[in-house]
Amino acid sequence: ALSFILIDVNKVNGGDAAQMGRIYRSKMKTQGWWLGNTTYIVFKNVRVPKTYIIGAENKGFVPILENFNHGRFAMASTAIRYSRCCLEDSLKFARKRKTFGRALTEHQVIRHKLVNMMMHIERCSSLMEQITYQMTQNISSRDLAPKMAMIKIEAAKCMEFCAREASQIFGGRSYLRGGTAERVERIYREVCVMGIAEGATEILTDFIAKQ
Repeated sequence: ALSFILIDVNKVNGGDAAQMGRIYRSKMKTQGWWLGNTTYIVFKNVRVPKTYIIGAENKGFVPILENFNHGRFAMASTAIRYSRCCLEDSLKFARKRKTFGRALTEHQVIRHKLVNMMMHIERCSSLMEQITYQMTQNISSRDLAPKMAMIKIEAAKCMEFCAREASQIFGGRSYLRGGTAERVERIYREVCVMGIAEGATEILTDFIAKQ
């Protein structure tokens, strides 16, 4: 059973340690999401009054499940936009950058990379539009859940593909922080978390299969 509990850290740490215990926090350094507050928390002998429970006791898992749809939708939207950034920056660079006397866009392999990026993005955008429409039709959260899992998986894969292809188009520039490939380099740091947060790709794939 799981319950939601609201804890006033300052009140706990400012009180008598023998009666209230202590909460220790340490911000963790992550690959991406630098603005996030991924924190390691230790609860040592912390005592919390029952009045601090949010909602019904032992019913905390329900709102967590319901919130997954919103979280996965938001992450998918972010991943699709990141993918578009990779395409936009790559196209702009490829039109200007010349190799062997020709712009990159005049090389077939580069054109194909750009087209493949575009097709991945359009597929995800179409699925996103379909799900967005269904959200306006009073479809239950339970029925929407598989579709939310699908778009989260596909958007994460799309972002990974586009970030990688954009890096190949920019070459060594994409490995540097700052400069013409700054956005691509930053986006690539966020690829990993997109396939993990709000449900790992493998877990969501099996979830869809069981629905």
